[in-house]
Parts: sequence; structure tokens; C-alpha cells
Amino acid sequence: MFQQKQKFQNSLLILVDAVCLVTAFLFASVVRLEFRPDPVNPTMNGVIANLWLVLVTYFCVYVFFNANQDFGRRDGYEELVYIVKVSAFVAGVIALVFFAAHKLEYLTRTVWAVTVLSNMILMYLGHMLVKQIVRKRRAMGEKQHMYLVTTRDRVGYILSQLKSAEELENTTIRIAIVDEDMRGMKVGGYPVVATLEDLMEDPRREVVDEVYMNVPYASGKSLEEYIEGFEEMGIPVKLNINMLEGKEGYSRCIDLLGDVPVVSFAPRFFDYNKLLMKRVIDIVGALVGLVITAVAAIFVVPAIKLESPGPAVFRQKRVGKNGRYFYIYKFRSMYQDAEERKAELMEKNEMKGQMFKMTDDPRVTKVGKFIRSTSIDELPQFWNILKGEMSLVGTRPPTVEEFKHYEPRHKRRLSMKPGLTGLWQVSGRSDIEDFEEVVRLDVEYIDNWNLQLDAKILLKTVVVIFKKVGAK
Repeated sequence: MFQQKQKFQNSLLILVDAVCLVTAFLFASVVRLEFRPDPVNPTMNGVIANLWLVLVTYFCVYVFFNANQDFGRRDGYEELVYIVKVSAFVAGVIALVFFAAHKLEYLTRTVWAVTVLSNMILMYLGHMLVKQIVRKRRAMGEKQHMYLVTTRDRVGYILSQLKSAEELENTTIRIAIVDEDMRGMKVGGYPVVATLEDLMEDPRREVVDEVYMNVPYASGKSLEEYIEGFEEMGIPVKLNINMLEGKEGYSRCIDLLGDVPVVSFAPRFFDYNKLLMKRVIDIVGALVGLVITAVAAIFVVPAIKLESPGPAVFRQKRVGKNGRYFYIYKFRSMYQDAEERKAELMEKNEMKGQMFKMTDDPRVTKVGKFIRSTSIDELPQFWNILKGEMSLVGTRPPTVEEFKHYEPRHKRRLSMKPGLTGLWQVSGRSDIEDFEEVVRLDVEYIDNWNLQLDAKILLKTVVVIFKKVGAK
């Protein structure tokens, strides 16, 4: 029931927001053409032909700044604040999109300002209209009757959750408390009509459209016979998921594995749309990066070969997402026998844990010191990014030897693709001397990941490179 309401509401919001932005742009274009005539101004046909750029803007805003899931919880003032924030984002994105497409003649300052202001007004009116439509749709629907089976310590919380999800609108609730006799009392304004001994009597006599059972796992096992009893009456039963109940840090979702319903548990589930956008950004960034790599190679490759024999590009086996092996590429910054000499230098390792770091590493060449300090040695990894083995932003891919010594909890840092840069790289990587701190920062990145965080890390990376901070 709730999922159907949410689907209708989100679909309506997507349509309304897209129509508002397109309408605002068309209105702004008409204002310009009508009140500021100019022989060289674009025609209305040209404006219409470039509406696809407005739709691209909407797509970017929807992916980066979508909070439709909170729509039902926001009042009028909160909705206005949200729309002002979205409009500020629209203002920047639409300018970038038209600039990238070399179509700024269709987005003059007048058109830009009128589009943003008109869209803000239209979105607010549109969202208020959607709220009215959703409320009327619920009010016009047939009244639903829920039979809530739970325990005394849970009932208040459950009712508050149902209320915040607007599940109580147009719904009556009758409550059964199975661990204490509270018959005749009311909780949250809803009557308690049964306890365990007469659990089946009320639904046998009264109107019940669905049963919602939310009880501890042990109680749930003992209530199996009652679930069968509800099924015999033809009443749908919703049962809460008890596994890992009370366990912090776990997300859950219902899915199908073939025809079998399953519950998926993970520290965090990621929005597919945002992951898709991350991949698009990676591909674009990798293509640009490979052009830069090709230019840099003209100067770097001869310098590497002149100082020490061997290939200019170094290939090393690394461990990627969830333990996948892949070969990482770098401009060679060490002598060819670097791997063989590593064992004799381990006693000088400055890093605690499963990583190796040494100031003034004798294996590094003079050219190597320069390309490391400027991060030029990392440029070939844009090829790994284009192939999908890495991302622009992620966690550091460990060597196979480091991975062999991982404890189970360490592997969580591999639950996302490794990155060319990451949170720990821009957090003073020269000052970090404990592998556990690296793990902590990587897990912090995974738990808080969003596209805005990626953008922030990329900007910080540029600053770190130009300041030559922590690139020893």
C-alpha cells in the first residue's frame, strides 16, 4: 500500500518538476524575444530545438539533488526552503550545460534569471498542488482497516513510524498487545482490542483488510499458527524483518532471487542512478585524463628511459572491488629491481600495518621523485578508470601481498571501486603512519559517499597536487 502511494507521488513529482523547468525556460525565451527584439536573436524554433539541454539540466539536478522521499514530511515552509536550494542548483547546472554545448546565445542573463525565478515559483505551486492531489487521492480511496499485532514496548514507536510515513491517513487501526493485557485501553488514540489469548477473535468479527505483525523474533516463531489462521481468513499479513534487529549500521531491502523472496543486508545500499552518474563522470574524466597522459608521456617517457633501463610504464597486480585482481598502470618511478629490494627495506617501513612507506626510498629514481611529487606517475591509471577497474575517487587499491594479511574487517574498504584519489589521500597522507587510520578514512568515505563528496575530494586533490602536499 505504502509503496504504491510512494510510486504515484514520485512519478507525479518527476513529471511536475520537468514540466516546470521546461515551461520556465520557454517563458523566459518568449520574454526575451518579445521585449528585447534583435535581428540576430535566436528564433523560437531554435529555442524549441534546444529544449533537450533543459532536459539534460533536469536529469543532472534530479540525480544530484533529489529528496522526493522526504516530500510527504515537509510542510509548506520546509518545501519552500527545499525548492530555493534546488533552484540554486538549477541556476548553476543550466549555465554549465548551455556553456558546454556552446549554446549560450539561448541563455542570456535575462533568460537565465527569468528561468530560475519562474521555475522556483512554478515548482512551489506545483509541489503544493501535488500535495493536494495526493491527499485527495488518499481521502477518496476506500478506508483501510489494519489489525496491528505487537508488544507493549513497540506499539508507540510503530504508530509514530506509520504516522511519519503518512500510512495512517484514511486508515483505522485496532491493536492487539500480545505480551500484556491492555484491552479497553487506547494507544495513540487507537483502541487495544485483544491480547494473545483472544488474538483471532477481533479479526473474525470485525473488518480487517490487513494484519501488521511487529514482534520480537522469539515471539514471531511462536505466532506462526496465528499467521496461518489469518491466511485461512484470507487476510494479508505483513511481518517485520527481525534478523539483525537492533543492529546498528545495517541497511535492509527486500528482493527476489529467482522466485524466492529474500532480505538483503548491507552496511549501506547505494542509489543506482547516482552510481550510474559516477560511472559517466569517470568515463568523461578518464577520456580527458588520457589526453593529458598522452601529452605528458612525450616528456616523461624519454626522461624515465634515459635515467634507468626498462619499460616507462610500470604494471603491478592490485586488488580491487570485493577482492577482484587487476593490473594497475603507472609511469615507472623506481629502478627495475624495486620489488626484489623491498624485502631488505621492510625494517625501515614507517607505516604501521599492511602498507609500506619510506621517506627517501633508495629505489626511487630522480625522475621518479619529480613525477611522484607532482602525481604525474599516476596518470596512466586513467586507463584503469576507463576500463571500469577503478574510479576517479575511491579507496587505495592494495597490493596482493598487503591483501593477504588483511583481517576480515579490513576488506570492507574494498566494497567500492578503488580510486585514483580518495579521502585519505587529501587528509594529509604524509602524516598518516597507521594503516588502521587509512582503513578508518576509507570506511568513512564509503559510509558517507555521495557525488558532492566526490567533487569535494577532486577539488582538494587538485590543491594537494599543486601544493605538492603529501606526495612523497
